Amino acid sequence: MKPVFLINETVLFEPEARRLCSLTDYPARAVILHGPVSECLLQLLEQNEQVLTQRSLFAAVWEKQGTVVTTNALYQTIASIRKALKSAGLEENVIITVPKAGFKSVARLRVGTQAEFIERNKTITNPDLAEVSFEVVKPDILPPVTQRSRRFWRPSMVYWLAGALFLLSCGVLYPELKPAEPVFVGYHPIGTIDGCEAYSSWNETEKSQMMWASLSQRFPLTCKKGEVAYMTLNRAQLGISVIICDRAPENREARCESIFYRQPYYDNE
Repeated sequence: MKPVFLINETVLFEPEARRLCSLTDYPARAVILHGPVSECLLQLLEQNEQVLTQRSLFAAVWEKQGTVVTTNALYQTIASIRKALKSAGLEENVIITVPKAGFKSVARLRVGTQAEFIERNKTITNPDLAEVSFEVVKPDILPPVTQRSRRFWRPSMVYWLAGALFLLSCGVLYPELKPAEPVFVGYHPIGTIDGCEAYSSWNETEKSQMMWASLSQRFPLTCKKGEVAYMTLNRAQLGISVIICDRAPENREARCESIFYRQPYYDNE
């Protein structure tokens, strides 16, 4: 039996049941997770505070099941984990992205069984008041002592300290408050193909156009007028993926499909 995780003293994660649930409302507020979402969350929590690369997550979540997915599928899975945790009642973001490295869980974790977490929460919520006693101790009254104290804090020092603390807090909060960049922010436009706006992770436009034509011969790339396509060199899985969306992928209503070409390509070819 797999252990149960208590995340930030708020949400229970039960891997075998593939669900998240608020500890205080258990089990009324349960959120059921899909298989890859549950397995990916389990990998992150089992290696809490450690950075997991995209390669390791591909191998642990999908490839052991004989499935090959694109990088976009991994990003969608991470987004689903964050959304599910919030729906279960967790306010903090405990799954963070480490640029050019991977993903990491920064949760405060306790591992145990469902029964002990539920029972302990009931004990804390409903203590037995009959067993609690109070004793009032009368303090000894001492005569007042008159002493001239040396004034240490000057008004100017207080203002300087307040200003320094404000600047420090801004520096700490800025990375958290800064909005996340879109997944395809670094892609370069390679032109309009049959009315479809195409982008590539390569810097060379001519090379990207030639690669698009080569891939179209292997498997037709259907990208209609008004749609947008992103061609990606996938180093983790040694191949090329093409994602075609009916609108900008940042739009929540966007519908996308992906095609993966299993063959090694490199920038210096």
